[in-house]
Amino acid sequence: MKSAAAASRALKAMDIEARLSDAHHLSLKLRLLACNHRVETEVRARLHEEFGISLARFDLLAHLEHSPEGLKMNELS
Repeated sequence: MKSAAAASRALKAMDIEARLSDAHHLSLKLRLLACNHRVETEVRARLHEEFGISLARFDLLAHLEHSPEGLKMNELS
């Protein structure tokens, strides 16, 4: 059986590991968010330059393309 001191050390190690893990996950989430922003900015710029449309209009057209039977206004919104 572990001594109380050993159990305390193990618990502290788990706490440190959990905090590092949480910090790592937050860092990863922030990096993914930054990457997403860069990609979206590039897509918006290219759609505007090449086709003269916004990302929102492209999204609308994509939804209509995938629904040949049509969509109601509330379905589009």
